[in-house]
Amino acid sequence: MNSVKMNSVKINVINEEVTDEEDTRKIVCLHCKKEIFGKPWIIVSYPEDDYTVYACNYICSNRLSDYIGHGYWNNVVNKEDFPGPRPVFHHSIKKDITVNFGIEDIRREIDFEEKRINQIEAEYNNFSDSSDSEL
Repeated sequence: MNSVKMNSVKINVINEEVTDEEDTRKIVCLHCKKEIFGKPWIIVSYPEDDYTVYACNYICSNRLSDYIGHGYWNNVVNKEDFPGPRPVFHHSIKKDITVNFGIEDIRREIDFEEKRINQIEAEYNNFSDSSDSEL
């Protein structure tokens, strides 16, 4: 196994012996090591190091930074397959998870429960005040 230093990230390159009958241009996914037939999901080329990496699908392409580090967008060969950087969306949790199914009943139950808790707290406070005065 040879080690290649690229952009301050250590990458291991496996040299395999290839016979004359085998195609020397096998395309293999860097993450899952599956052979890719057809067009890879993403191609990242480092021409100065004569090194190209491939990912077969979205999940494997998300793991490329584990192997080649961050900031490889400038080296992506098939940028036309990615129409541009996409913003990260922060999904907020909806406040009403019931989708208005029986919402009035639920609100009534909540109001009733709040009143009941307030009564219990008031009784407890009255009881503790009266027991404090007796001591």
